[in-house]
Amino acid sequence: MKGGYFLLNGQFYKEQDAVFSLADLHGKAEGISEYFRAEYNEILFSESISGHLHQTAQTIGMDLTEVVGSHGRQLRRDVSRLLNKNKLYLAARVEIQLFPSGDRLNCVLFASEMARGYYPVQDPGLILSFYDSQLKDIRATPSFCADGLFLWQEARRKAKELQRPNMILLNRDGSCCESIGGSFALLNKDCVVFPAAASGGYRCAIRNEVERSVREAGFSSEERENIKPEELLEAEELFLFDACHGVEKVLGLEDRRYYSTKTDLIARRLSELARKDREERV
Repeated sequence: MKGGYFLLNGQFYKEQDAVFSLADLHGKAEGISEYFRAEYNEILFSESISGHLHQTAQTIGMDLTEVVGSHGRQLRRDVSRLLNKNKLYLAARVEIQLFPSGDRLNCVLFASEMARGYYPVQDPGLILSFYDSQLKDIRATPSFCADGLFLWQEARRKAKELQRPNMILLNRDGSCCESIGGSFALLNKDCVVFPAAASGGYRCAIRNEVERSVREAGFSSEERENIKPEELLEAEELFLFDACHGVEKVLGLEDRRYYSTKTDLIARRLSELARKDREERV
C-alpha cells in the first residue's frame, strides 16, 4: 500500500501518530510551507527549489543550511527516503513545512501520488474566475513564500463554491498578481507577460525555468506590475504555473475563452527541460 508515512526532522512517523506539541502548533503559524514535484525519486529542478526555500527562509530569519543543504543535497536525500518509504516511485507531490519550536527548527515532509510525466500537459484546460473579495497587500520585498496563505484559503473556498479549479487574485492596486498556489502569464502577439515582483504576487520556485521554456518555444517575455483584469480578458492566451503542475493551460476566465496552441508549446518545452534536468542528476 502506498503512502502512510511522513518525515519529521529525519525520522519517519505514521500519519496517525501524535507527534506535535502545542508549542509546535504555535510555531507552525510562524513557519513556511511549500510544494514541489518529484519523479523517479528526484526533485524536479532541485537547485531552483532549494534556492527558493533559502530565499523564503531569509525573509523570516530562518537558516536552512542543515535541513536543505548546499545545492539542496540534504533535501534531495530526505525526499528520496520519504518516497521510497511510501512506495511512491513514479511521481509525487511533496510538501515541506518549516517552523520553529523553541530553539529548534522543525522540518516536516509529506508526499502524495501524482500522475507521472514530468509536468504532463493537460487538456482541454482550466476555467477560472477572478477573486477580488479580498485584495493582497503589496510588500516591499518579493513574495517568495505563501505569505498570503489566509488569502489563498479564502480564495479556495470561493473557488469551490463557484466550482472553479483555481482563481486569479488581485492586489490592492486592482492589478492581477497571482493564482492560488502559483502564478500566471498572459500571451499576446508572441510575447509572454508575467506579473513583476512589485505587484506583490507569489514568486514561483520554477519561474526561471518557465521563462526559459518561453524563450526556447520561440517567444519573448517581459514582466509588469500593473496587469489589469481587462488585459487578461483581452489576451490571446493565458496560463498558470506552479512547482507541482508546471504550466497549465487556461481554457477560460469568466466568460472569456482562449486558444492554447502557443501555451502548449511552452508547456511541452518545460516538460522536456524537467526530464533533462532529472536525467542529468542520476
